[in-house]
Amino acid sequence: MDNLWIQNSLFISIITFLFRPEIYKNSLFYKIIYSFGLFFSKAIKGSWIRALLAYESWEYGAIKQSRLITAFRKINNPLIKLRRFLNCIIQNSFPFKIVLNFVNAFVQAPISAAIHILLPFMLTITFLQGLFENFTPKGLLFRAILIILLFFLLNAGASLKSLLNSSGICKFCQWFLGVNILPQNTSTGALTFKNRPEFGAIGTITGFLYYFLPQTTFIKLFGIIFGSMAIYIWPWIGFVLTAFVLPLLPTTYTVGIIGLTFLSVLLNYDDIDKIIPAPVIPALLFMAAAGIAAVFSVVRAESIKTLPLYVAYFMIFYSASVLFRDSKTVKLVLVSIIISTLILSMLGIYQYFFVKIPTATAWVDANQFPELTTRVYATLENPNVLGEYLGLAIPLLVGFLWASGKFRQKVFLVMVLCILTVCLILTFSRGAWLGLAVSAFIFALIKEPRLLVLFIILTIVAPMFLPSVVMNRIASIGSLQDSSNAYRITIWIAALRMIKDYWLTGVGLGLAAFSRVYRDYMIAGAPAVHAHNLYLEICLELGVLGLLALFWMVFRGFSQALTCIAGNNRASYIIAGITAAIVGHLFHGLFDYVWYSPRIVMAFWMFLGMMSALASRRSFANNEVEEKV
Repeated sequence: MDNLWIQNSLFISIITFLFRPEIYKNSLFYKIIYSFGLFFSKAIKGSWIRALLAYESWEYGAIKQSRLITAFRKINNPLIKLRRFLNCIIQNSFPFKIVLNFVNAFVQAPISAAIHILLPFMLTITFLQGLFENFTPKGLLFRAILIILLFFLLNAGASLKSLLNSSGICKFCQWFLGVNILPQNTSTGALTFKNRPEFGAIGTITGFLYYFLPQTTFIKLFGIIFGSMAIYIWPWIGFVLTAFVLPLLPTTYTVGIIGLTFLSVLLNYDDIDKIIPAPVIPALLFMAAAGIAAVFSVVRAESIKTLPLYVAYFMIFYSASVLFRDSKTVKLVLVSIIISTLILSMLGIYQYFFVKIPTATAWVDANQFPELTTRVYATLENPNVLGEYLGLAIPLLVGFLWASGKFRQKVFLVMVLCILTVCLILTFSRGAWLGLAVSAFIFALIKEPRLLVLFIILTIVAPMFLPSVVMNRIASIGSLQDSSNAYRITIWIAALRMIKDYWLTGVGLGLAAFSRVYRDYMIAGAPAVHAHNLYLEICLELGVLGLLALFWMVFRGFSQALTCIAGNNRASYIIAGITAAIVGHLFHGLFDYVWYSPRIVMAFWMFLGMMSALASRRSFANNEVEEKV
């Protein structure tokens, strides 16, 4: 009923009318642009460039025939035995059994299961506070009422399915995803006799720990114990959580989650050697270059501290390349990215219109743009970082929009994309704008040439509606009157001079190494913390080996993706969206160091792993993304 109301609304009717093919298909402008786009697309597909990119991967055969794999096969049985031994230890451990028992009991009777832990927890805290502290009469009354209420809920027998059946979250997932996320074959009933004392003991111990430990320590302790067990049992939970918290929480939390996810992937998947992602060899070469750069760094101690981040980059890439092959994980990760980027964008819009955070002098030339007083950054470090993240997320969601076969999904995604685009504009990041424009062009070129018409129309019409501050920002792209542009050129020249002397091993990982060396090459007293160019910075930090590994890694990822984008299934649109996002991101890297924030680097490696997973032939053979998106 709601779906029919939306489809018959005036707004949707106007949009549908304006985008009816017969309105513009017969126009000369459309025929010229569409013919040009189609010709260009076919020329690329038949060119030696496309043939080179789509060439059959030789790396997988090289891995299979290498001496390293030959040696690995000899020790494969001991490794399998070691993995089984570790799994046996974990699965027989007390935390594992508790988590598994609680999940089963929670599905069967969620209220009763939670109360059997919460009631002893509250009784323990109340007893300890009464013993070591003083209760006010009002506080004691509230605590007594709460305990009595929990006592009466002990035997609540409602199942999880009955509770969620009418919840807003469940209805939204059924409406948006078109699938039932409720647990199947659940029964209603009381907890088993074994679970009651077990949960009671957990509640009591938890109460003691909560009272005597600092709250942050308590949360971290139980998060590590029970969160790690949950991720071990269901590795996809770790990947979904990573995609959600990546732009919202500090890097430390994301690294912890992805580390647990990576370990659970290694322990749970027996056919690791059969699902090697295409760019894995250059990715390992990139990691080797990082290790060499850390050892030979001008500030070795600082670079070695940075090295674990590079390990986390590989872990998120590999975890994505394995877990994103499952259709359920694909949908859940996409939904988590939608929700997190929507929260991020709404926070950015709130900052601009209500908080009006003053723009730092380092973020804008006040003489060139006196009217630009606010640039939003939401939860990220600065506006450019926010623009970089949205520049990756928007093309992915555009691919999801094209892949979606449901009208309600398309309407919702269009609304989300509008919010994300507004927030991207409010970052006033010219590099992010250019990167998104390149992403849109690439998506149209490799997947939907008809979008070139809309792309050109928007380019012509947009100046009539965009505010003057945005138009002035666009007009300043490439202008040397803008101090930030001239500033970048002097840094690039200094960076090239540094590369001449440190091309082999680089100066070392991290911005501290760059700053230590840059002061000896600085031009006209222009300070800098990085090279303001992705490729110059990587060559400076990791040496020429790291830069070549990056090019090789991206090349292999694209070559595998392009062989699958030509298909007409729905998954090919998501691959096209990820590919366009990475191309736009790399283009943005020509004008700025887009890997300044570890969160953006992790997003890049995650997208690369997702692209590799979806584009693999085995993934297309075994999952049903194209049918169920």
